[in-house]
Amino acid sequence: MVLAFLLAPADVLSQTPSAGPAEILEELHDLQEEFERYRESRIPVEMERSGGSCDERIGRICIWFGGDGEESYPAEFREVKQARIELIRSLFDGFEEINDAWVIGQLVHYLVESRNMEEAERVATECGIQEQWWCSALHGYVLHVWTRYVPAEAAFRDALEAMSDEQWEMWTPPRYIFTRDGEQEFNGAPAAERDRKWELFWQLSDPLFLFQGNDRLTDHFARWVVATNRRDAADPLGMEWEEDLEETLIRYGRNTGYSRTHNPGRAFGGLQDTRRMVGHHHPMSRGYLFPEEYMESPSEIPPESWITAPREARTWYAPPYAPEIRGLETQVGRFRRGDEMLVVGAYRPTVFDAGIDGRVVSAWGPDGGIEGDAHTALFLIPEDGREPLNIRGTEPEGVLTLHAPPSRYVSGLEVVDLEGRQAWRARQGVIQRPLVPGLVDVSDLMILKEGVPLPESMEEAIPNVRPGVRLKTGERFPVVWEVYGLRIQEPIRVTIGFSQGRPGFLTRVGEFLGVIEPDERIDITFDERGPDQVQTVFRSMELELPDLDPGEYTLHLSLDLRGRSPVVTSRPIVVER
Repeated sequence: MVLAFLLAPADVLSQTPSAGPAEILEELHDLQEEFERYRESRIPVEMERSGGSCDERIGRICIWFGGDGEESYPAEFREVKQARIELIRSLFDGFEEINDAWVIGQLVHYLVESRNMEEAERVATECGIQEQWWCSALHGYVLHVWTRYVPAEAAFRDALEAMSDEQWEMWTPPRYIFTRDGEQEFNGAPAAERDRKWELFWQLSDPLFLFQGNDRLTDHFARWVVATNRRDAADPLGMEWEEDLEETLIRYGRNTGYSRTHNPGRAFGGLQDTRRMVGHHHPMSRGYLFPEEYMESPSEIPPESWITAPREARTWYAPPYAPEIRGLETQVGRFRRGDEMLVVGAYRPTVFDAGIDGRVVSAWGPDGGIEGDAHTALFLIPEDGREPLNIRGTEPEGVLTLHAPPSRYVSGLEVVDLEGRQAWRARQGVIQRPLVPGLVDVSDLMILKEGVPLPESMEEAIPNVRPGVRLKTGERFPVVWEVYGLRIQEPIRVTIGFSQGRPGFLTRVGEFLGVIEPDERIDITFDERGPDQVQTVFRSMELELPDLDPGEYTLHLSLDLRGRSPVVTSRPIVVER
């Protein structure tokens, strides 16, 4: 039996003390391959159930998202666990004879696979091989799987510093995770620009800023550790290691388990073995990487442009601390406060109502069912690499505000339910340039909650900002905005209207479906000050939503000024029945 062979290696190695390093290394390679083939043989064979096509094909590999079926794989048999223990003993014995990078890599890999994390960390820390970068990388791998992301990232960065240029060029470019065109554009940038983009890309790809460390970055490096270990070793899927396996691993991550299937329909003439190994991933895997098409100007990314559904995602990941991250209903706006920018973020985490199809309810409300503590935060990530800004809170639904210098940012609003291991997030670009003297600017439009009285200032309006932009046909709702830089008693006409769809980078004012205009011209007056001073004028109005079909629309505000270009701002909305 294979098992009997696997239980023998430690004795075999100890009985051949005269074996040279090459013979010992070859013996350990054989034992590792025997274990993987034994693991495969002990997985029960089931009839293949998937009748659909691949969601993605990479060389020999067919990838499809199995949903809840991703967890439908058999538990590992006890004899496989025992065989792994014996392989680990053999690797320990072999490493005492030869301090080899391949041996210690396999040793750490199987120690982690057996969840012996303390021993894996000890081995990776003591290490003892010449390739110091590989010691640091193995240490980072152990710490990442152990969910210690901050020291894991530090260890991986030590590995990057110590590795050869050839190895560095393999680990740091966005190989596989970008499209070919995106990778070429990234690699073609000057070295300093490439380093800046690399840091910003991974910072913006962090699933949740609320948690210390960047587990998406450390998981990426952990995938490269596994790929390095697999290049000259037997793979659990029973295939020769080639580039298609490497790309699949880097894009979709490490397998959570394995199953084995059989499809008689694939056989020709009855002579072909149609059994195959299937690797499984977490059922909540999603795409969290920042979209490569916005890397030239991340602050221009529209709201909620990246938590990508698994079938559309180029890469997969599921954070262990919150495998399910949903989109967060938000309304984010910018306002000028002297030389600073005030960012206002209203939020409401929601879940689908089990009783009514398509209806969403507050996650912490009576229908949502969540009772534990909420952890919330509003973040601003500067494009230029400066330190992020943030403010934290504990209210499951509310408004957060943050002051920042005018600049280009990506904002993040997050709510986490630690007990339920779930989270909500929304991200979007935020751009505020210093106001040029003599020009007029307008803040973002903010929609307030239904039924609240019209406020007289933005400070009065902020607590009542609506968390989200869902509106019902016929609903009356207040909107507020601020205007900056008007001349004394300068006449202004305000036009508010709706267009179908979301706005592009420039709003489509000429595509109004219906226009709401005040009966009288609006003349805005304010305290007398110098004509080149920045003046702030607050305005609020109550609107009634026209009879629009359900769908996505854009609410526009246009300020027409005599002798000046119109000033426009927009707010995407969702109309419901």
